[in-house]
Amino acid sequence: MPDLELFHAAPSYYSMVARLALAEAGVPTISRLLDIHVSKQQLSTAYRLLNPHMTVPTLRGPDLLLTDSSQILDFAAEHALHPWADADPAFGAGIADAVTGHYALSIEDLTFSKLLNTRPWFKTVMVRMITGINRSLQRDKQRFPEQATVLKAKEEQNRARLAMFRDRPASEVLCEQRAQVASYLASMPPVVAGSWLFGSRISSADVVLAVLVARLEMSGEQGLLSRQDLQQWWQRYQQRDSFVEADVWTRFKRREFVAALLQARSTPITA
Repeated sequence: MPDLELFHAAPSYYSMVARLALAEAGVPTISRLLDIHVSKQQLSTAYRLLNPHMTVPTLRGPDLLLTDSSQILDFAAEHALHPWADADPAFGAGIADAVTGHYALSIEDLTFSKLLNTRPWFKTVMVRMITGINRSLQRDKQRFPEQATVLKAKEEQNRARLAMFRDRPASEVLCEQRAQVASYLASMPPVVAGSWLFGSRISSADVVLAVLVARLEMSGEQGLLSRQDLQQWWQRYQQRDSFVEADVWTRFKRREFVAALLQARSTPITA
C-alpha cells in the first residue's frame, strides 16, 4: 500500500479512533502530529485546504483523502490484513448500528461538561478561547472569501457549543451526557467470555467502544461501564498490541502532550 499520512493530535478522541482502527487493520501510516490546542494548526490556511472541516484526523495518500474518523474507520475495515467481523453479513447490521450510535454521542460535550463541573473557573477560559477562535474565523472569511462557507459553518458550531456551556449549568449538561452514554453502553450486545462484541473477530464496533471507554476512564466516568461482560471485554482489549501501538489515552499524559506539541511544529502541511 502506498505511503499514507495520518494528520492527528495525540490526545484527540477521534484521532485515537483513527489510530486504533489503522493499527487493528495493520495499515502503516506516517504520523503527522498537529497542535490543535496552542497554535491551533487545524485552523491554518494550509490545513483548511487539506481538510475544510478543520478537524483531526485526516488520512492522505496518493489517491486518497479521508477527512473524518468514521471514513478512516471504514477504510481500515475494508483494508484489514485479517478480515474483521464487519465482513460477516450476519453481523453487518448490528455493527453498523453500534458505530452509528457511537457517532451520535457528543464526546466533547461530555468531556467539557465534566471539566466545568469539577473546575467551574475553566468556563471563563473556555469562553475566551472559543470567542477568540471565532474572531479569527471571521477575519479569515474576509481574507479568503472562497472558503467563507466552511469558515461560517465552523463559527456556528463553536457558537452553539459556547451557548450551551455559557447558558446551561455544567451539572445539567453532564447529567444529560451521562444518560446518553449509559443508554449507548446498555445497547451493546452481550459479550461471551473470550469473544469480542460480534463474535471471535474484532469489528469497527470494538474499535469505537474501546476509545469511548478509554475516554470515560480519562474523565473519571468509568462507573458508567457497569456491565460485567463489558468490563471483562475492556480488560482484554487493553492487552491487545494494537491498543498500545495506537497510543489510546486512559489518562492525561502531560509529558507526551508537551512532546507532541513540540513535534507538531515540524509537521509539513501542504494541500
